[in-house]
Amino acid sequence: MDLALLAIFGSLFTAICQTVTDLGTKAATRTADDRPILAIQWTSCALLLLIACSFIYPGFASAPVATISALTQPNFWTLLASNAALNVVAYILYIRAMRLSDASLVAPLVLLTPVLMLFTSPIMTGEHVPTLGMFGVILTVLGVGLLDANQANGKRFNFAVFVKNPGPRYMLVTATIWSFCANLDKLGVRASTPLIWITLLASLIAICALIYWAMGGAKRAGRKAMRQALIAGSAMSIGTALQMWALTVLFTPYVIAIKRLSALFTVLASGRVLKEDTGGRFLGAAVMLAGALLIVLTRD
Repeated sequence: MDLALLAIFGSLFTAICQTVTDLGTKAATRTADDRPILAIQWTSCALLLLIACSFIYPGFASAPVATISALTQPNFWTLLASNAALNVVAYILYIRAMRLSDASLVAPLVLLTPVLMLFTSPIMTGEHVPTLGMFGVILTVLGVGLLDANQANGKRFNFAVFVKNPGPRYMLVTATIWSFCANLDKLGVRASTPLIWITLLASLIAICALIYWAMGGAKRAGRKAMRQALIAGSAMSIGTALQMWALTVLFTPYVIAIKRLSALFTVLASGRVLKEDTGGRFLGAAVMLAGALLIVLTRD
């Protein structure tokens, strides 16, 4: 099978994992505080990735420092620290957005990330988007305006809710931060290996999340919320590992745009799983899918 096609399938599975993370996060926020959710998600994610690293790299468990040194370049640690700091802020806002709004409304806003990467990628990684691929990304984002279309007055595009509602505002900031993080991921993978990068990144985020939890009084989460957060974290570990590998094969905005199909899957699943009213959001999801297909068709 063509390696690029395999990477597309990997990115698509990453989108499914992100949907599981979205649903698990939203469900957990209904009964638990943000801090334990963040800590449980990233700790479970980091532990699974550390186990995977121990199998893939035999020397990782017995001599981690030597193994990491052999697999990384000098700029690795700067990239890692920068990305971890940005991701901690992004995920705090992500969980807060999930708490304040429907998952089917805020999850699609991450589709702004590929559009913002039209500006950040050329600067950070030297990558540029072909014309048709750029049109696909823009078309995907136009679907966001249809997600909250006002069916009563026939208004097709409604972007006002994404400014007035605090949940979408938090997610807009998250999407902006992730447009930088995605490029740092690309650079981090170049300076190491996909699995080493995401494992150490997840571990550093988990440490920061545990400190953040402790600073807030270490509020406990109920068993149900813990289970939901664990499921979300486990899906995140699989999805992020696949994403890091796909970044070594495909153009960065393409990987992120395909991953953001999770917005489509979240809209479709949240009505059944979370009992949200998603009837008016299917058209927006379909437009997003059309844009994502254009991106895939223009892959190099």
